[in-house]
Amino acid sequence: MFEQSLSFPAIVAQLRKLCQEKQTGLLYAIENGHFLGQIGLHDGEIVFLKAQKKQGVDAIPVMLGMESGSIAFTKGVPPTTRMTLPPTADILAIFEGADSAAALPQPTQESPHSPLTTTVKTILEQTLKEFIGPIASLICADHFRNVTTLAAAIDALADEVPNAQSATQFREQVRQRLN
Repeated sequence: MFEQSLSFPAIVAQLRKLCQEKQTGLLYAIENGHFLGQIGLHDGEIVFLKAQKKQGVDAIPVMLGMESGSIAFTKGVPPTTRMTLPPTADILAIFEGADSAAALPQPTQESPHSPLTTTVKTILEQTLKEFIGPIASLICADHFRNVTTLAAAIDALADEVPNAQSATQFREQVRQRLN
């Protein structure tokens, strides 16, 4: 049975609780009466992500766009597919970062020399994929070998976006997702 409408932070809190309890099963999310996606857990680890037509790390930005919704968890149903995903702690940190944006400084403005963490790299890569497609993975891997700060990474990746207007949108989306 689907729970009443919950805010995104409340959904993330439920997901964290399921992970801490080492649950196995599928968490289904519905937004505005439409199926949004599902998250597969195996012994408390996130092993599957699907949102709309996106899977794996590509589904993270879709999930981040969710403001509120309903969830249902089916215990004991192991995900049929395992995906290569960042560690569960990193995924939860990305999701939790989305709901505490007001409390965080803007890393791109106040901390341009921030080191590139796995979480930040994932956000940069997923955002770039929205603008240039799957080739973004190769481009990011190449740039991440040479750049060491957040500001340098954003600048280098924005230069890979084919037109100036889209490059500006890329920068804005990165800032929003990192806040």
